[in-house]
Amino acid sequence: MKKINYNCRTFVNHRNQVIVRVRWNKKNCEVAFPTGLHADPLKWNAETQRPVRGSTHIIGRERNPSRLINERIDVILGAIEEAFSEYALAGVMPTSVDMRDLVNEKIGSVSPIQDTQESVIDKSLKEIFDEFLTEGAKERDWTSVVHYKYEQIWKQLMACDPNVSLKTLDKAKMIELKEWYVKNNYRNRTITKQFKVLRSFLRWMKANGYPVQDSAIDYKLHLTVTKKNVTYLTFKELKQFYKHQFAPNHKYLERARDMFCFMCFTSLRYSDLAQLKKAHITSKGIDLYTKKTSDHITIPIIDYAKEIIDKYADYESEDGSLFPVPSAQKLNDYIKLAAKDAGLDREVVNTYFIGTQRHDDVNKFYDIISCHDARRTFVCCSLAFGIPAPVVMSCTGHKDYESMKPYIEIASDTQRIELDKWNGVDAKYNIIDMLEKFDAAQLKQAYELIKTLA
Repeated sequence: MKKINYNCRTFVNHRNQVIVRVRWNKKNCEVAFPTGLHADPLKWNAETQRPVRGSTHIIGRERNPSRLINERIDVILGAIEEAFSEYALAGVMPTSVDMRDLVNEKIGSVSPIQDTQESVIDKSLKEIFDEFLTEGAKERDWTSVVHYKYEQIWKQLMACDPNVSLKTLDKAKMIELKEWYVKNNYRNRTITKQFKVLRSFLRWMKANGYPVQDSAIDYKLHLTVTKKNVTYLTFKELKQFYKHQFAPNHKYLERARDMFCFMCFTSLRYSDLAQLKKAHITSKGIDLYTKKTSDHITIPIIDYAKEIIDKYADYESEDGSLFPVPSAQKLNDYIKLAAKDAGLDREVVNTYFIGTQRHDDVNKFYDIISCHDARRTFVCCSLAFGIPAPVVMSCTGHKDYESMKPYIEIASDTQRIELDKWNGVDAKYNIIDMLEKFDAAQLKQAYELIKTLA
């Protein structure tokens, strides 16, 4: 047996081709084997001589996931190792031509790419989906909420067709799924969201070399989706709610109202209110990292919010919580009862479609109010007061205007308040002229009158 020392190197050449090069016999002999695949040099790890883990390489019309490239490389490296083992046993030092022919013979009889595709097809759709969930959890740092969304779409797909497979997941199956949603009274807006989640899974499969049918990825729903109805309290309604006096035996409603109003005055979500500690209150305001997005925010504490903090100053808890916050479900239930008691009975019309059928639901505001309305109230009232959008966004933690838009409803009251500034200019100057003509007694009398109106 003749020992043959050799070394292999995998790299991307100037044409973006993935090459496996082998050298032996003191580097006197060398052969390069093209993998037949291309890779993006910016997604190539020169140290490991492999594509960056989880990357997808798009070169022209070619789209190669890192897994496919790695499998091709492994096939060639395996053939090289086998070839050298055979020459070592024979005690022969191969020439470059000998090695090229033998390796090509080993890898040429069966296409490694074909083997890969066959192994892919052998996997069940559930196995692929589980792989998708595992990768998302490890490499994309999914939260439990994101994980839950994908699990829900899988359950719905199985409810539509328990026998769905990679081969049957085509345009016809997407149409069938849409009809299943409509039959089960899912609103068009929800159906659209669920298909968006499903498509992200389909695109991941395609990027990772699974033979997904383009007709499924490209399928268009063509469902009528109405503009999202964003509910919130006007400032007048907010003050009405905040000042409302509850019966002595309804302290739990008063606490729920206070929690809701505090969120209105600070833009906090329920998840942040529930985790709010006394230590989060600093000289600059509320200073914390949001639970949902992990954004660091600092929110100034306005007088209304400070009143609520002072009201619960004596509240003691083992974990240092600022308020006695109940569960989200209980708080939402109590807020509805509190809003009804406070007379927040404005009617709200919600128009939506299920398939082609239009629905118009009319509800009293107290029947639909929830913690979500508090954050929207903060945004809408702040904008109505003329506070610039960037300042509002710095409190809410939104990254850009587009991400804040779902929370903004420029309702008639907001528009009227903004446009009424035109009408208020003359009135303001008339008041200034009048006050300049007042003597000391008249100014004192005007001051006392304004105090009673405040």
